[in-house]
Amino acid sequence: MKNKIFKFYAIILAILSLASRCKEPEPIPPRGDYDGGYLILNEGQFMHDNASVSFIKKDFSGTEDSIYYKVNNELLGDVAQSVFTTDDKAYFLINNSDRIIVAHRWKMKKKGIISSYIIKPRYMERISTRYAVVSNWGELFDANWQDVDDDFLAWVDLENDVVVDTLHVETGPERMLYHGGKLYVLVPGVNTSHNKVLIIDPAGHSKIGEITVGDRPSAIVSDSHDNLWVLCSGNAAWTGNETAGKLIRINPVTDNVVESIDLGTTNHPRLMAIKDDNLYIIYGTGLYKISIQSPVFDASRMVLDLNGIVQNPYGMKIIDDKLFIMDAVDYVSPGKVFVFDMNTLNQIGEFRTGYLPNDVAQNF
Repeated sequence: MKNKIFKFYAIILAILSLASRCKEPEPIPPRGDYDGGYLILNEGQFMHDNASVSFIKKDFSGTEDSIYYKVNNELLGDVAQSVFTTDDKAYFLINNSDRIIVAHRWKMKKKGIISSYIIKPRYMERISTRYAVVSNWGELFDANWQDVDDDFLAWVDLENDVVVDTLHVETGPERMLYHGGKLYVLVPGVNTSHNKVLIIDPAGHSKIGEITVGDRPSAIVSDSHDNLWVLCSGNAAWTGNETAGKLIRINPVTDNVVESIDLGTTNHPRLMAIKDDNLYIIYGTGLYKISIQSPVFDASRMVLDLNGIVQNPYGMKIIDDKLFIMDAVDYVSPGKVFVFDMNTLNQIGEFRTGYLPNDVAQNF
């Protein structure tokens, strides 16, 4: 009898254990009002103090504008250049206000400001779990409207949100890419034209080399075959020295240019992203797809005609299988964000934003 009772209870316990394992997991509650969507950074108009942040829901069912202002009752500042996120913080680099605003990523509540050793910040790149580097233009022009040669990189302690060191670099540092233990910094210049990629030892806080590329490098990505790709816009006609845009491939082991593709003289592309070893470049009024296996640029590579859809492309990013193209419209009206499915390139949605949307960050 005892054996039968024991077996009976053993069966009951096994059934209860199995049932508990089959139970649906409890849903994870949102970490804040803005957990589950995309942060759209709106640059705002120069000298107008109207930079802002918009929010687009993950399922693209709705948007909300000026979320930072709504939460904190204060403006971001003048010219929001880019956004950078960590586990629970969002860093908004406010170029013309000489500061980085730190906010709670999911709630948008302001956590602090980094302003010491931050002058005209541009972009932020993580180099370790604790540190990131910020490119700074420094003071822009002297009394004769010449570039001031005080541009620098700043190392930021992400735990304490303070600058711990700086390094003087050439005029006009912009986008950066941390790859293979080295930091690659594009230097297109500001009022003058440059054609360099700086190689920085982020641990030693020192410059260890440079690579000559095309004029005005504007975007840099890496592929799964350990290549670096740099898009160079070339000099525009208004400079009086118009030059061709170029697509450059760099071997990061030797830091040599191994391929240079001419993109023509009259268009000056500056937006590039990568997905599945295909480069996507906005050139003129079209989105072009270039395979890294066959890096040729011609009219047949256009995969999406943006004419009549996007008026003035101002930013582009691929997040998972979604393509975001930010549209400055006419530069004096609120901007727009267009979202496309990367698998079909069908348009998913069109969303109105603040002035001059230029960057997007996934927020889930």
